[in-house]
Amino acid sequence: MRKVIVIVLILLSVNLFAQKKDIRLNAGFQFALPERVFNSDIGNHNDKNMGGGVHLMPVWNYNQNWQFGLNFEFNFVTENYTTDAITAYEVYSVLPTVNYLFTYWKIRPYIGFGSGIYGLIYSGSGLKFGIRPLFGFSFYDVFNLSAEYSKFFGNTSIPCESDFGNYYFAVKASISIGLARSKRHSFE
Repeated sequence: MRKVIVIVLILLSVNLFAQKKDIRLNAGFQFALPERVFNSDIGNHNDKNMGGGVHLMPVWNYNQNWQFGLNFEFNFVTENYTTDAITAYEVYSVLPTVNYLFTYWKIRPYIGFGSGIYGLIYSGSGLKFGIRPLFGFSFYDVFNLSAEYSKFFGNTSIPCESDFGNYYFAVKASISIGLARSKRHSFE
């Protein structure tokens, strides 16, 4: 069994560092920062809108600067830590996303924007439209680190006293695995 695991890891590492592939798969995790980081009126022990989750995003590198992707994401976001009953909302989203990478260096800063659908599991409120502006850094086109603000609109049928706010700010980390080259060879 150990030999199989070693072979799989070698094949994955060869795929990661092989020729530049413009169709990639980004997979990773995120940590939603608590609102108290941004709002001094909230006490230090309040973890409103804190949480974590996972994401998966197939990406097409159109050229050296533009990336287009479809981000699938699942998060647990807490409502409020000031009561004994801590409520966590399960938020999922599917967002077409576009990123613009500024440089051609090994560490590449980028900005991006996504818009699409958000949903809350078990809330009965249906799908909502939302947006996600972001900025981040791509390291050697293999590892991405970004900061993203997610906001969705409309009534979520969450009680007003829950103080959820329909948003969260997350720090994301992901590995980017090269899958294939498209017919458009823009990285020659």
